[in-house]
Amino acid sequence: MMTDPTHGIHEARRQPETDLILAVLGRAILDLFGSVGLTSNDTEKDNARRDAFFFLTEKTGPWARRRRDLCDAVGIDGDDMRDRVVRVLDGDALALDAYEARSLLTHIGEARALWIAHNAPKPARRTRTKPAPTTQPRAKVGKYADVRAALMPLLNRPMTFKDLVLATNGDLSDTVMRDVLRTAIAKGEIVQDPKTWEYRTAPHKAVAEAAA
Repeated sequence: MMTDPTHGIHEARRQPETDLILAVLGRAILDLFGSVGLTSNDTEKDNARRDAFFFLTEKTGPWARRRRDLCDAVGIDGDDMRDRVVRVLDGDALALDAYEARSLLTHIGEARALWIAHNAPKPARRTRTKPAPTTQPRAKVGKYADVRAALMPLLNRPMTFKDLVLATNGDLSDTVMRDVLRTAIAKGEIVQDPKTWEYRTAPHKAVAEAAA
């Protein structure tokens, strides 16, 4: 038996623990390459086959340590056992000829499919691009008195509406700016040139402010 180095020696000379470990190792071979036993549905069968696959093929990690521990306990080279299994998975039909239950290994194709899938190149992991931080637009000044206080000192020289927007860095509400300008014109505080559309302090207002 492939997993039994004492094959041919009288059974009475073996310890019960040895028989148990050999049974576990033999069950793993059957679960991977043969009909999975002691399962009630396909999901359990798939899980048992997958567990046997990792137990018999992993080079490192918990499965590999468990395999080596059991093999060491009965005098089997755990890495050699893995090599034999991998040879079968790679297509060597003779690697299991020493296994006395060879006729029960009827699912080698499924085991090889697991091996191929396990070794298939993993898809490249896409890195998520971190979105650029969004800046919240500044709240514009919309209070009439504040807008008027910002605009009126600027009108001591001719300025278009665009000039006023630029001069205030766009911080003032356009709607309130227009209200302030219309009201100031109505009160005679400022005038607008009909040709250039420029606003400026009314001449009499400018003289009064200069005199003050």
